[in-house]
Amino acid sequence: MQYNPKVFAGKHAQDIIALVILANRTIGKGIVRFLPEIKNEETITTISGDIEWVDYKEDIKETDLAGYEANNSLKFSDRTVNPKKIMALDGFSMEDLRNSRFSEDMLKGAANITSNKFEQTVIAYVEPRLGKNFEKLIWGGVSATDKAKIAASANVTDAQKAWAAGQKTTKTTGLLAAALVAATEDADGKVIAVSPTGTIDASNIAANYKRIHSALPVEVSGKATLFVPEGDFALILQANDNETYRDKFTVSGDDIETAVVKYLGMKIEFVPINYRIAGLQTDFVVATDLLSDASSFEIGKVNNLGDKKFGKAVAVVDTTLLLPQQKVVMV
Repeated sequence: MQYNPKVFAGKHAQDIIALVILANRTIGKGIVRFLPEIKNEETITTISGDIEWVDYKEDIKETDLAGYEANNSLKFSDRTVNPKKIMALDGFSMEDLRNSRFSEDMLKGAANITSNKFEQTVIAYVEPRLGKNFEKLIWGGVSATDKAKIAASANVTDAQKAWAAGQKTTKTTGLLAAALVAATEDADGKVIAVSPTGTIDASNIAANYKRIHSALPVEVSGKATLFVPEGDFALILQANDNETYRDKFTVSGDDIETAVVKYLGMKIEFVPINYRIAGLQTDFVVATDLLSDASSFEIGKVNNLGDKKFGKAVAVVDTTLLLPQQKVVMV
């Protein structure tokens, strides 16, 4: 007897893939710019700089333009996103469900380990795992091609090169790596590099955050968000427990999932990274396509003889970091 897997594809997979992608703090809380319907390569244009008002002149000649341009600093920057196909796979044993609430839907008898809510059970099981892995990918992945570009670039610091070399090699490239690749192409697009002072702990976390805060360019000062490793949340709570540092951080709530944390007015978000980066939230772009034909979610048995099951998700994703020269990075 052949076991036929349950496959959700196309539009039928949209709700499932959406749940998976949203099952993490980065996308679920909307702390980055999320583009859910990118079919193919798409260019995103950003504008930075300023333009001044000047005295009106009726008779403007072509030769006058250079003088007006000298007073302005507008700069256009293009970045492209082209979602690439990725896959996530997880296995589990239905036997584990005997001790869960889903056992109520199983037929009596030791041989019966299939729940009437089988598909819902699998989706509930794998959703947070795939969501978390998706989050790690968009922040830290580096493709082999981009690792080589970063390693050979004179516009990337040694610390940043070491970081990129130490990341997992993936088909897609995450947000920080995307910025470092941009620097290889344009020296004006380098991120602002700040080195940490010592190993960051509860006693020096405020001082290191201040180094990042002080390096923020004027264009984003007062509006930037600082993205930090999830472990920093505990360090901040410990720092606040010390009377010397108590007034450094503003913390509302004691749960990392819901707490609002600020340092000198700068909002702090906790994500699965091993570096720290500050900038405008809207410049951190994650693109996918929930309606792509490539999107699917499959549930089946690993083999026809055993009872081991699997959940497999296929989707597309790409990232880019706009205006990297306005980002402060500490690695």
